[in-house]
Amino acid sequence: MRGEERGPERQPELKDMVALWLLRLAKLGRRRFPDHEGEDEFYDHFFQEKDHRAYREDPRMVVRRNVVNSFLERHVSAGATVVDVGCGLGDVLAGIDSKYARFGVEISRRSARVAARGLGEGTRVVRGQANRLPFAPEKVDVCLCLEVLEHLKDEESALREVHRVLRRGGWLIASVPYTYYWDDYLKLIGHYRHYTRRSFQLILERAGFGVERFLPNYPEWHQAFTRRYAVARGLHLVTRPVLGQATVYELRWPWSDQTILEAVRRRLEPKRRLEEEKEKDYTSADTSTFVAARKRTT
Repeated sequence: MRGEERGPERQPELKDMVALWLLRLAKLGRRRFPDHEGEDEFYDHFFQEKDHRAYREDPRMVVRRNVVNSFLERHVSAGATVVDVGCGLGDVLAGIDSKYARFGVEISRRSARVAARGLGEGTRVVRGQANRLPFAPEKVDVCLCLEVLEHLKDEESALREVHRVLRRGGWLIASVPYTYYWDDYLKLIGHYRHYTRRSFQLILERAGFGVERFLPNYPEWHQAFTRRYAVARGLHLVTRPVLGQATVYELRWPWSDQTILEAVRRRLEPKRRLEEEKEKDYTSADTSTFVAARKRTT
């Protein structure tokens, strides 16, 4: 079962090893995933209030929100019910137009409380599990499930539950990691598996969905930014006692009016745009694990 949980095997490359070490650096001092049953407690600590700014300002999160919002604008009518399954701190919901009825479902009591407080009365956030959604059958127009399925021991039961609550022809917008899977990912961030375009598509099809769009996830730009973010985080750890900047997102040199990460974003923006032009059709890319799928009616 362990190999099946991880997903399709391939030989790791240097970039996969670099990604693992960057993750280890990013998670220094964070709680490890428990060996015993205790996922609820782990996810209560997985997102912290200090992460609010990171999820709001990190260019990788901003780009993902923009892709989601662009899809909703083109394909989903005003008044539709949008549910973010595994909404975390609510950063995606915060960016969704108020013309939609917005709901969040989150397993972590702490994250649900933080999200509800940040989103206000226009969005309802409830504590719940992905495989036991608090909605009647066929009452939801769109489900978002962004970087959630890899955290679930049984992702297919969650997909069947999403299928249950979606109306006929309703949309599932989902993303999962495409990088090589190391066993350390479970301890560091609670990932049971990673995916390829094909393996993800097959799982969705078994749950009753048909993939209609492969959405842009800019893998080269994303990896380039992540490497530079790791350098900036190391620099922040070293300079914080001197510069007094609380988070890496505030890190700037005293002579500059621009944060280091904003400078990185601007420097890499041409790379993202070039990748956007080069990869207009994501259907053949193995890294295409950001999809819009539709509930099949037969």
